Amino acid sequence: MPQEIILRVGDTIGYPKGQKGLIEKIRIISSGKCVEEYVYKGNGKNLVLTLKDGRSTTNLWVKDTPIYKIAERQ
Repeated sequence: MPQEIILRVGDTIGYPKGQKGLIEKIRIISSGKCVEEYVYKGNGKNLVLTLKDGRSTTNLWVKDTPIYKIAERQ
């Protein structure tokens, strides 16, 4: 069963293959707008996270991608 977490710009998350990144932007694709906070219920529908990992910036399409929170923004 999917776990509900709250994602915020500035949080660090982990995703498959041991990857992790700092959330720089949260985009809701169905509306085309950026948000600062999103309640993630595990389905990831229409959600893209822009992540920075120290070397590069990645756009992670969250649908069907398990993610977990490593650290909350300070």
